[in-house]
Amino acid sequence: MLTTFIRWFHAPTFPNNEDKTRSALLLNVVLNTFLLALPMLILGAILGGNVPRLERNITILVLTWLTIFGTRLIMLSGRLAIAGILTVTTLYIAVTLVIYNLGTIRAPATSFYLLAIVMSGLIINRRAIVWMAVISSITIAALLLAEINGFLPQPIFSVSISQGITFLVAFTIISILLFLAVKSIDEALTRVRLELTERQHTEAKLRASEERLEILHEIDRALLSAHSASAIAKDALIRIRQLIPSPRASVSLFNIDKQEATFLSANIDQPIPIPDTPITFQEYGQRIIDQLQQNKPWVVNDILKDPQATELDKRLAIESGIHAWLSLPLLDQGQLIGSLNLGRGAGHSFTTADAEIAHDIANQLAIAIQQTRLYEALQNELTERQHLIAQLEAKNAELERFTYTVSHDLRNPLVTIKGFLGMLDKDIRENRQDRIQSDFQRIANAADKMQALLSDLLELSRVGRIINPPEEIDLATLAREAVETLDARLRSANIHVTITPDLPVIFGDRSRLREVLENLIDNAAKYTAGQPDPVVEIGARIQNDEQVIFVKDNGIGIESKYQTRIFSLFEKLNPISEGTGIGLALVKRIIETHGGRIWVESEGLGKGSTFCFMIPNTQQ
Repeated sequence: MLTTFIRWFHAPTFPNNEDKTRSALLLNVVLNTFLLALPMLILGAILGGNVPRLERNITILVLTWLTIFGTRLIMLSGRLAIAGILTVTTLYIAVTLVIYNLGTIRAPATSFYLLAIVMSGLIINRRAIVWMAVISSITIAALLLAEINGFLPQPIFSVSISQGITFLVAFTIISILLFLAVKSIDEALTRVRLELTERQHTEAKLRASEERLEILHEIDRALLSAHSASAIAKDALIRIRQLIPSPRASVSLFNIDKQEATFLSANIDQPIPIPDTPITFQEYGQRIIDQLQQNKPWVVNDILKDPQATELDKRLAIESGIHAWLSLPLLDQGQLIGSLNLGRGAGHSFTTADAEIAHDIANQLAIAIQQTRLYEALQNELTERQHLIAQLEAKNAELERFTYTVSHDLRNPLVTIKGFLGMLDKDIRENRQDRIQSDFQRIANAADKMQALLSDLLELSRVGRIINPPEEIDLATLAREAVETLDARLRSANIHVTITPDLPVIFGDRSRLREVLENLIDNAAKYTAGQPDPVVEIGARIQNDEQVIFVKDNGIGIESKYQTRIFSLFEKLNPISEGTGIGLALVKRIIETHGGRIWVESEGLGKGSTFCFMIPNTQQ
């Protein structure tokens, strides 16, 4: 019973909201103090004697105590803002009524206006201090005029005990609140120092990341300038060893039909022979091939302790001194075409960061190698020349755009973060509290922008190389799932979505096609928000004997000269609009991966837009 009673006086906690927990702790101290102090004031008024209109004042103090008790229940329910406003309001009203009944502003109770001003700033916000100061000043002035002109009840005031207790309680509460305020400021400064230290560590990591991006940029330039697969592999191996020190590195190409592996290029410190003719998958390591075909890296950090290693593997490891291996798959359109292989000596394991860096390079290397294959095929297959040249140019454009993003779009947030870290350090040293939050927000915005760009680039790089097994898909069900995912956005903009009942069953990658619908619906919502009656329609129609699926909106529309550009990578018609400009490029890549095509129809500005796509039924 006693434990439950004591626990009732504890402040509520909110594990996911540190600021709210801190505010609850402060408000809890104020309310508990009043719950204990008000009975003391009542007792002092009774013992002091000669208090005018004693019954009225005691009634006011009792009602105030009951209100504070109810306010504490409100606080325990989690509604801190209401509890704080009610506490300050109750104190203000109680003080005003007591002063009126006492008949003079010379009463000690007047000091509680100062307490109300301090409390409003601590438990509500800084603006509340101004409002309470203005209201209290006006009230005191009004009571003064009323006292001078005889509008207040006749004062009878000679109660030293009551006066002393009143002042003691008021100044005790004010002292406690000021102590808590100073303590909160000290804690805030401590957190700022800790965050500054973390920012400095982050800055060091960002410098390392910038160096990594610069090397990746050099790799991109080298890949773009090379004209043969062997030259691409050789140049990539030289540069990857700058990022991931490895005494042995190689690039292998696989012929899945013949079950053979060929070493395209190798870069090694020790003179270990590399086969110059194809070897079987069995010789290469069938378990390695199986792992890579699942688009998973093959990692072993001590081949001598690997239970799956053969005696031949262990003998070669001892002879070469290479005990740790990391192999990354090279994929094209989801098919394994080769691997990037790195080797280290005993005691030098590969980390997760090593695997991530190698994965980025492997993706670009796979694209570049496939580019070279396409280029060579163009020379041998004249009948497909135009088609293959188009693919090559598209891949080159994608690589150039990616290179630009690495060197420019991703560098800009890094420059912003670095600049504002310096400003933050200066503002903290100069104690410019008014600028610190702005510095933090700008750093966070830059980090969020870089994270969004990296996430979208990663998602775009996976399309066509990492795929799920195709299946039959009820498009109506898929559309409802997409709308449900975007429900919060659609409801917030009051957008009505209709799904026609004649949507077909299609065959493809379910998760990727759901991404298509989500992107198109989200795009429609973005540009219909603010319309008088925003509507998005998902439907299908037959056009030239083809099943065309469309997402139609009554938004701002698109001029004809932009209707092709919007599907380009990082293309945004409105530079200040949300997003990175990758969404429609991602949709186009997914549709084309399925063998289909996508386009937009619009009569111009203010006439709405209809995004259409068709996917052939490859199951037939």
